[in-house]
Amino acid sequence: KQAEFNARDENAELEKRVAQRTAELQAISTTLEQERNLMRTLVDAVPDSIFIKDINSKFLLANDAVARGMGTTPENLIGRDDFDFFPQEMAQNFFEDEQTVVRTGEGLVNREEKAVNKETGNMRWFLTTKLPVRNDKGETVALVGIGRDITLRRRAERALRESEARFRSLIELSSDWYWEQDAELQFIEFEDPNNKSSYQRDEVLGKDLKVLPGTELLSESWIEYDDLVAERSPFRDLELRRVAGNGNTYFISLTGLPVFDENGKFRGYRGIGRDITERKRSEEHIHYLATHDSLTSLPNRFMFSQILNLAIESSHRYHRKLAVLFIDLDRFKNINDTLGHEAGDFLLREMAMRLKQCLRASDVVGRFGGDEFVILLPEIENTEQIATVAKKILAATINPIDINGQECRVTASIGISLYPEDGIGEQTLMKNADIAMYRAKEEGKNNYQFYSPNIEARSLERLVLENNLRMALERNEFFLHYQAKRNLQTGKIAGVEALVRWQHPELGIISPAQFIPLAEETGLIVLIGRWVLKTACAQNVAWLQQGLPPLCMAVNLSVRQFFDENLINDVADALSESGMQPQLLEMEITEGMVMQDAERAIRILTAIKALGVRLAIDDFGVGYSSLAQIKRFPIDTLKVDSSFIRDIPQNPQDRAITEAIIAMGRTLSLTVIAEGVETQEQEEFLRDHACDQSQGYYFSKPISPEDFVSFMKAQAASTSVYPLAANKK
Repeated sequence: KQAEFNARDENAELEKRVAQRTAELQAISTTLEQERNLMRTLVDAVPDSIFIKDINSKFLLANDAVARGMGTTPENLIGRDDFDFFPQEMAQNFFEDEQTVVRTGEGLVNREEKAVNKETGNMRWFLTTKLPVRNDKGETVALVGIGRDITLRRRAERALRESEARFRSLIELSSDWYWEQDAELQFIEFEDPNNKSSYQRDEVLGKDLKVLPGTELLSESWIEYDDLVAERSPFRDLELRRVAGNGNTYFISLTGLPVFDENGKFRGYRGIGRDITERKRSEEHIHYLATHDSLTSLPNRFMFSQILNLAIESSHRYHRKLAVLFIDLDRFKNINDTLGHEAGDFLLREMAMRLKQCLRASDVVGRFGGDEFVILLPEIENTEQIATVAKKILAATINPIDINGQECRVTASIGISLYPEDGIGEQTLMKNADIAMYRAKEEGKNNYQFYSPNIEARSLERLVLENNLRMALERNEFFLHYQAKRNLQTGKIAGVEALVRWQHPELGIISPAQFIPLAEETGLIVLIGRWVLKTACAQNVAWLQQGLPPLCMAVNLSVRQFFDENLINDVADALSESGMQPQLLEMEITEGMVMQDAERAIRILTAIKALGVRLAIDDFGVGYSSLAQIKRFPIDTLKVDSSFIRDIPQNPQDRAITEAIIAMGRTLSLTVIAEGVETQEQEEFLRDHACDQSQGYYFSKPISPEDFVSFMKAQAASTSVYPLAANKK
């Protein structure tokens, strides 16, 4: 029994120890399970991929990150390999890398690998490390891998690379270049792949803008630039002039922005540069065009005004005198209208050169447009000095000039004003010089005149006359007188010439010698001539309706009217509106008009003749035209200039010239008319030498239409062929 008791106690003790050990093992198991679950939770919570593979690259363990990336669960990975989840080639690369780790025992650290899911096609990038797991003997029994998903980083890096590539492409394709400066404003980066800056990279890097070779600031001063960057302010279009090593000059524009770090600390500037050489040259060219005459390259009105104002200030400061010469070319409009604008431009360029040759280096000549030039003579001692310059200009101007094989001559009219006698301001001096110039024209042109108050008064009268002339047509102030022509063989009236007159309501009758030149200068002569033509044609028809015999009506054409593009239409309209027979109209032109541009004149004359109108050359003889020249023109009548008729009784040369003209006219079967016949002796000479007709005060002065009717009737009823002394002037 005692043995049984002892055995029973021993069993109880053993059971007790077993139960205790079992409890301890359960506690340990529970703890291990908790730790395992905690570790699993921790491993699954890690965003990086963590896995363990055996030496055959089969998964022994993988966290959720691995499973999610492969599109499965961690439990489904156990015992499987990469060939089940990745494309064949990619899985093979993974396998070979892992077998290298198993074989060599060396890990692969921070390898960037691409992973593409075979099912979904999603592609990701991982930064992977694979390390061997060794037993106590140092043998590799497994491998552990850690992978970090860097897909977003790779995308960001790729976007950055693409952005940099685009940036470099833009730099290469554009005219700009890129630069950076550090906090000390020294260049640390300079990208100019096409060398559009004219700088070499080593000329720029490590240097401050101020010490760049051959560089100076244009748009701002260096002090202002220093203030700008001291305030860490952005700047735009900072303009530099750069003289490169080859001597070429470049203009550069810089634009920069300040750079700050995350703490707001200034790190420097970055910006772009641009070559603006062409723009600056264009601006300089535009400025030149704005200040100089494009035809002659002389200063224009704007530039000359600035120069004159500066000269006035200098003269005032140093108590000096200066002179302004206003120059207008005489007869330029005739050349321009007859030979064409190209010929006129050539003449103006030649005159500009001649004027400059007459002056000192300190003198200035400008062109105001048209045929107007102006000269500044600074530091003048006396009027004799000015007169000497004016005489040189007149002499240089009158020299002949060859234009398209045609020898031409022009003269100049010069007006002169002095500072301070004639004005202390630019506008006053210019106005007074202009007034004096018109006085020179009134004095017969080809001369110079100094300004005086008396000249200004006369200029004012001329201005008033011009203003009234512009309104005369509207007010019906013009009227026509008619002067008869006599047939020297029969003594009867052979024709009539229409002569314009002006009846001003306050100034009375104004002589044609006063208003015709003014009308020529202003261009009003075209409108006046058109009115004369229509009025004369209408009057001729009215006389026919009153029972008078048909008469040839002569109408003068001015230079401007002759070369006016509407002339042929004007003649045709006058004939059509009046109903006048074309053969009864005779257009008179001067010899000088047709000789300046013969080819053009022939075209115009031929067009007039095509209308059936007669043509006459007025004032013949003063232009010394040859027989060969005259026969080229389709004319019907020659009118001998009155200057040859006036001295026929006393001057044998005038008699010889008149005889030659009559003989030439008869040779060409032209009607010859002598103008300005005022004495019986003159008329008898003309009749004796077979001149066809005479015109002048000896036979008939210009009279009104009504008086002309009476005169015609008296002539028709007269038994005497030739007039008595009562008909004389």
